Amino acid sequence: MLKPPEWSIEISKQLYGLEHSIRGEYLTVDDTGALVLKVGNESIRIIDLMKKHSFETAYIRFLPAIKNTMKKVFETFKTLSQVHGYTGKFQPVFPMKVNPIPLVIDAIWRYGEEFNWGFNSGSLGELKLLQRYLNKGSRLLIYDGVVSDNVLKLLMDFGKAGWHVIVDVESEHDLQVLSKYADIHVGIRVKPFYKPGGKWSHSAGLEGKFGLTINTLLKLVKEYKWLSERAILIHIHGGSQIYELKHIGAIFDEARALLNDLRSIGFENISIIDTGGGMAYPYHDSRKGTPESPNYSIVDYLNLLIRKFKDVNPHPTLVFEGGRYIVASHRIVVAKVVDIRPYSTEYKPFETGNGERLIEIPDSLDGIKKILQHTRDIQSKIKGKTLTLSEREKVEDIITHYREEIIVKLAEIIRSNPSLIEKVTNDPLLYKILTSPSRRFIVNISLFADIPDSVLVNQYFQVTPVQKLNEKPDVLAVIGDLTCDSMGELREFISDVEMETSVDSWFNRMDFRISHLPKKYLKLGGIPLHLPGKDEDYYLAFLDTGAYQDPLAMKHNLIYGAPEIIIDVNGSGKPVIRILKHGRKSYL
Repeated sequence: MLKPPEWSIEISKQLYGLEHSIRGEYLTVDDTGALVLKVGNESIRIIDLMKKHSFETAYIRFLPAIKNTMKKVFETFKTLSQVHGYTGKFQPVFPMKVNPIPLVIDAIWRYGEEFNWGFNSGSLGELKLLQRYLNKGSRLLIYDGVVSDNVLKLLMDFGKAGWHVIVDVESEHDLQVLSKYADIHVGIRVKPFYKPGGKWSHSAGLEGKFGLTINTLLKLVKEYKWLSERAILIHIHGGSQIYELKHIGAIFDEARALLNDLRSIGFENISIIDTGGGMAYPYHDSRKGTPESPNYSIVDYLNLLIRKFKDVNPHPTLVFEGGRYIVASHRIVVAKVVDIRPYSTEYKPFETGNGERLIEIPDSLDGIKKILQHTRDIQSKIKGKTLTLSEREKVEDIITHYREEIIVKLAEIIRSNPSLIEKVTNDPLLYKILTSPSRRFIVNISLFADIPDSVLVNQYFQVTPVQKLNEKPDVLAVIGDLTCDSMGELREFISDVEMETSVDSWFNRMDFRISHLPKKYLKLGGIPLHLPGKDEDYYLAFLDTGAYQDPLAMKHNLIYGAPEIIIDVNGSGKPVIRILKHGRKSYL
């Protein structure tokens, strides 16, 4: 039996999440270890794009990724509807709040033509942006923002141009304004009673921001008798990025019950169900049922949706919002590493004049734990005390050297007896020290401007080097941006390598931290990265930043406006690349 290699491109692809159900269709690694974009039979090396245009930072927008996900959604529904004998229509719409920049909206319009992809809008500004397509065709347009005369007059223009316009009702105010516009169809947005898990669970429940309570709806029906005739849609939204399928199913159950009950009390024209945008994007595709890794796929989602409504007669039209799923993968932030700093004190082994170590670390796990406790005791005793420069230098050296020598010893122990790794990973103290960072890589971005959700909601984004992916990582590193804010850092990394690897490959080359373990799901305290060679430009890619990050971007420290590399395909399937510089090449 062949011994597993110490490192390979295949290990890198699993470590950095490149074997992915969505981005894996176009993002891979070539034989030189470079991250590449696949366009038909052609490959584009990301590092070549950056160097060709002398960019230290750029957004790469790979627009075919949007088309790929749209096609995947549509064809999956088509196949499953045939399997289940579902005869209701499928109506996808793009929620413009997810990414309303003109480039993305234009891609949705162009690529969505063959799928009749509609739009969901929540503001007058979004409607005005959509006006450029007013007379270019007709799509479904669901408006679920605050209703006003200005909004409705503009929506009437869409209706006259052949668009199918539906306005969601969420308050008595909405009904008062809509009373003057008898030609516009109405959707009833209801608060979901069920609260799913996740960062946006507060969107649901009786205290949620969106929708009517049933109590209010039943009262309004009596006063606005036209409502039961004009209402053609039920909208119920359980929140964004719902990561467990059972929670998705509960929202579907609630929507189905509402449909049947409202039809029974006179809402006979309701024929469309909009179950909101809860479909989660797999920022990490390990199916663990966590905020970054939903435990279901698009097949699971749509299969459940059809099953929940196939017994409703007649079959309703099913609306798919899922905007995050559609556009997240199209945008990659690429940035150059501009500085590398030790995470604490610079480590050099303590030695006597004879080359002997001053610190002797025990050869047992229990002995190592006692040493770790000793270093904690040292820190505890000096807490609150004022130290001289020489005292502080000595304490810093002792703490750092004990830690680093312990890590080296742990690696030696595990290499000699790999079965001990289970004991190490199950011990919080030992696991933490083996997955702690040793470096801080400073990159030429602002998380607040380029990836704001990493700061706002602690959203996980996959980080990968754009080169050296054929080499074992050197260190675990925290990524720091250029801002003066301590929140401008990324430190969490999910390691989930399923293939068998050698024990030597488990440890980084320079700092001996663990980068992965075969068939083990790990959360590391830093990102496995390489130390660049002399005069080598080293770049990192931050993946799946195409949803919400553009509209939420800030100007913290006035670092903003990265150049964009836009990649599309022509009619022959060949790549077309254009550059938008936005007036600056670098933040430094």
